[in-house]
Amino acid sequence: MLKQRVVTAVIAGLVVLFVLLFAGLTGWRCLVWVATLAGVYEFCQMFGQRWFDPAAWFGAIAITLADWFPRQAFHPFLLFLAVAVVFALPVFTRRPNDLRTYAVTAFGAFYLAAGGASLIGLRALPDGWFWIWLFLISAWMSDTAAYFVGRFIQGPKLLPAISPKKTVSGALGGLAGAVVGAVVFGEIAKRESNAWVLAAVGLLVALTGQVGDLVESAYKRAAGVKDSGRMLPGHGGVLDRIDSLLFAAPFALWFISGVLNGWM
Repeated sequence: MLKQRVVTAVIAGLVVLFVLLFAGLTGWRCLVWVATLAGVYEFCQMFGQRWFDPAAWFGAIAITLADWFPRQAFHPFLLFLAVAVVFALPVFTRRPNDLRTYAVTAFGAFYLAAGGASLIGLRALPDGWFWIWLFLISAWMSDTAAYFVGRFIQGPKLLPAISPKKTVSGALGGLAGAVVGAVVFGEIAKRESNAWVLAAVGLLVALTGQVGDLVESAYKRAAGVKDSGRMLPGHGGVLDRIDSLLFAAPFALWFISGVLNGWM
């Protein structure tokens, strides 16, 4: 299992590295779209929806529109119409018992699509190469530090009812690891960067990423599954690997493009 995890992680890391270095914004948009779409299908399948069911189609549409809307004149009616169609389908097909499942999957589609669109938005920012690398390194350092600190120190569980293996020490270690990773990368890649701003970005990414991981764990428990899928040997599903990224990305995009407002 460990060998599988390492091989899968290395291959996935090389793909991301290649796309970021050589494929530009278009390549990154395609990679994020495919990964997010896989996550949406896994989310739908966890709650009994098959890949060809309307709720899954809605997920694919939501991903595309979430990236398209910010670059167009958005009208709230379009969003309402899309949601109305999805929720009306089980009524007019005489399957009203599906309403609860449709509500969950439609919400999940929007939540995941917003994360995917924000990952694309980070790369599309001015100096986007710097921001997307800062974001990813913060997230990776948070996961790595949380894993090793949690195993070494152990101690009280964070939320055992949702994720039995996560500890308070691991969560704190993840926050510290993200801050260190963000500051070190920022100082190397962009020496005029404000260390406090870098630390704030790293802390935000780690905090929201950990919340995102817990959110997906809660959904998996509600669905009665251990992993979101089997696409990644040794890791489970795609959603198991990108859940924290998709949850943290909208917060990071908001903070960098709005709150910082030219501090760096």
